[in-house]
Order: sequence, then structure tokens, then C-alpha cells
Amino acid sequence: MQETGLPVVVAEDPLTCVARGCGRALEEIAVLGDVFASE
Repeated sequence: MQETGLPVVVAEDPLTCVARGCGRALEEIAVLGDVFASE
């Protein structure tokens, strides 16, 4: 493993983290709309 010096947190339950992150993104869709838009 290569060290980068960046702080990292390894999730105990990665699937829950993904689900929560997606939920938060959907709650902020008006702000993040351009991030999700594709051309």
C-alpha cells in the first residue's frame, strides 16, 4: 500500500455509506444538478 499523507477513513459498512451518500445527493439535486447532467 502506498502512503500519500492524505487522511483516509475506511467505512465499516461501505454499502450503507453509498446509500446515504446517494440519498444526500438526491436531497441536494437542485444544487448538484450540473454535476449529474451529462451531455
